[in-house]
Amino acid sequence: MVKAALAIALYVALVVVAIALLVRLLAGRIPGVTITSWWRSIPHNDDVGGLPGSLHILGWAVDIVPVTPEIEEQARKMFPVVVNEGNHLHAAIFKA
Repeated sequence: MVKAALAIALYVALVVVAIALLVRLLAGRIPGVTITSWWRSIPHNDDVGGLPGSLHILGWAVDIVPVTPEIEEQARKMFPVVVNEGNHLHAAIFKA
């Protein structure tokens, strides 16, 4: 029973990390962007005013700059959720 629980926990952790890496890779493929935030610890998320339960905590969201119509269009092609926050674009795999 313990081995099965550990195997499931390891599998879940690997899936979380794989999705986080995919998010980072997708954002990095948008020409001309800088990723200003990706994976955050809970304390860091609190320090920067992130929402509780932010997808940044899992690495499943990125913030990118600069905000231009072209970059926003490219981000919307790659991510299901893109929010123009004014000074950056928040892109994520789903709305938290």
